[in-house]
Formats: sequence, structure tokens, C-alpha cells
Amino acid sequence: MPELSKKDEDRLVRYRGQSLRLLQDALDEIRGGRWGRCEELLWGSLTLAVKGVALGRGRELDGLKAVEDYAQQLGQEKRDRRIREAFSKLASFGETAEQVRESRIRADHLVATLEDVTGAVERLWDMAPGGDLISSLLRGDLDEPDELEEMDRGFLR
Repeated sequence: MPELSKKDEDRLVRYRGQSLRLLQDALDEIRGGRWGRCEELLWGSLTLAVKGVALGRGRELDGLKAVEDYAQQLGQEKRDRRIREAFSKLASFGETAEQVRESRIRADHLVATLEDVTGAVERLWDMAPGGDLISSLLRGDLDEPDELEEMDRGFLR
């Protein structure tokens, strides 16, 4: 993995924070029954996660097509269907949400898409520099201060 500049490290941390905040906001929107707004938030969260992984690997992605193509590549590399299919599933999210609103289908399809996209975002951040440490902290796996001290402080390198 390439060594990141301080500017890129800061950007990676910002991407991660924004992505996870958007993901949480999407979940909050769903609880309020606002599926349309949820879709926009999921797009943003997923896009930032893919850009974060690329940045951590020394790549810059410009434009949605480049982000989607890179997500496909990452999904194939990690043999992760959720990452490979996340953007295509989101592309039909709005239409499916409309069908749910009109009560033509149950919300199960939207819930499945939400679970897949959420899983893809989490998996992508695990792939980014420092992702495994941050995920452990968020899960509460690192309860003891000594465990943190033992880890390399430069976890983004």
C-alpha cells in the first residue's frame, strides 16, 4: 500500500466520517419512512467509501462511472457480491420504493438492498487503510487502552 501524504490521510478520514454519517442518516430516514431521501444518502455513502479505498491505494477517481467501475473491480478482487452489485441495486432503489409506496410489493426488496449496500460500505471501509482498527473500535472489540497502545500509531501508513 502506498504511503499517504498528510493531506491524503486527512481526506481519507474526512471521507470515512462523511460516508458513515450519510449511512447513519439513511438508516434514520428509513425509520421515518422516507425512502427517497434514503437513496440519495446511500449513493453518497457508497461513493465516498469506494473513493476512500481508491485513495488509500494511491488512486484518484473522477466521476461516477470511474467510481462504479472501481467498485466492480474491488468486488471481484474480494469476491464480494455486495460490493460488485451495490451501485446496480441502488439504481433500481427509487423504482422499488415507489412500488412499495403504492403497495404493489412488500418492503422486503428495499430492506435487502439496504442490507447489501450497508454491508458493502462496511466492507469497503474495512479495506481502506486503518479500516480494521476503526471497525474494531466501533464494534467495541478494543476495550483495553493497552491494546490501542500496542498498535502502530501510524495506522494509516
